[in-house]
This record gives sequence, C-alpha cells and structure tokens, in this order.
Amino acid sequence: MLAARGLSTSSLRTARPASVASRSSVRSAARPARLSRSMVARASAEKFDTGYEQKFGNAWILHGGLAMWSAVVCTPIVPLVNYQGEPLGIAFMHSIFRLMDQFPTGPKIDDPFWLQLIVWHFGLFTVLTLGTIGVQGKKQNYW
Repeated sequence: MLAARGLSTSSLRTARPASVASRSSVRSAARPARLSRSMVARASAEKFDTGYEQKFGNAWILHGGLAMWSAVVCTPIVPLVNYQGEPLGIAFMHSIFRLMDQFPTGPKIDDPFWLQLIVWHFGLFTVLTLGTIGVQGKKQNYW
C-alpha cells in the first residue's frame, strides 16, 4: 500500500499496481512533494479573495432577502398582485413551466410572463436594497 498525502495532515491509502512496485524510478516520481504550512497558507491567500464582503456585500442579506421575498410572494394571504386567484410567485412559476413546455418558441410581447418577471425582480431588488441599507445603517450606528 502506498500512502498518498494531500494538503491536509490525513493520508489516504491507495493500492500500488504490481508493475509500479518493482520500478524505483516510477515509485519516486509517483510520490507528491511535501508542502510546508507556510506554502499552503500563501497559496490559499493568493487563490481566494478575502475582500468578498467589501465587493459584494453581506451574503446573509442576499440569502435572507431572497428567502423572505419568496415567502412573501408565494403566500396567498399577501395581496400583492393576484393572478387569477394565485399569488405572484405561484403564477410566475406556472408561467415559467408553461413557457418551458413550448420551449423553442419564446413568450410573446403581450404574455403575462413579462409583467410577472418585472414585478418579481423589482420587488426582489427592492428587498435586497432595503436589507443592505438596514444592515449598513445598523453597522454604522444610524439606528
């Protein structure tokens, strides 16, 4: 058995083929080079962007805003835009599924899909904007 080491301290056992076991040159070439912890830390710092929140904002705002907007729009109690007795979210999903059934042809200009699409995204971006304003205001002690 040959121990294969990754970047972590754990090792995985892999079976060595019989033809490789007899040749020492292939055996030495098959072993990966050991990396020191400073090399791994430097490589991971170069690879991943640490300023994500500064560029894109808080990820909780995106996920929470999307979840809350979806819950509000799919609840039949909330009278946002009522399409034939359905809430906006359900009607929007039904129109998406209807349009997927007639796939090669797209929606016509007077299809209600376009209004649902615009209202859905306008509401979502409004919720995300207000969420960002709220989190930044709380962070900067405005309220």
